Amino acid sequence: MLFKSLSMGELCLTQSRADRAMHSVVTKQLEPFRLTMMEWLVLVVVSGGSKEGLSMTRIANALDVTLPQVTALVTTLLHQKLVNQKTLETDRRGRQVNVTLRGRRTLAKLESSIASALNEWSGHVSEERMREYVETVELLSQNAE
Repeated sequence: MLFKSLSMGELCLTQSRADRAMHSVVTKQLEPFRLTMMEWLVLVVVSGGSKEGLSMTRIANALDVTLPQVTALVTTLLHQKLVNQKTLETDRRGRQVNVTLRGRRTLAKLESSIASALNEWSGHVSEERMREYVETVELLSQNAE
């Protein structure tokens, strides 16, 4: 058995605690920018998309959420002028979302702030173990469905 030191319940509880702790660290960094974790993640996903922008469906798929959830998130980001959107010429219902210059500047500040906070939070863990953890999480996320 792979997980000899922990029961399955203990393993899930431990993973949940680590996730909540990381979420808390990130949320504190987002507060001054008046962003939620999901709004920030929309910005991250859209900024990594093509120059033409990302469709609402692609954003929803990347975040594993519904289209109505993405619509609400994008609407909030539009009001904050962190993203813009354009209607597709080929499909009047379709919209492409892009990060604005203000959104890119906000993301750059957040990247620095969140990286510092997470480095401080995980400072008691060696760099090698953190690298292994990140690689493991990346592998496990590829199998998520």
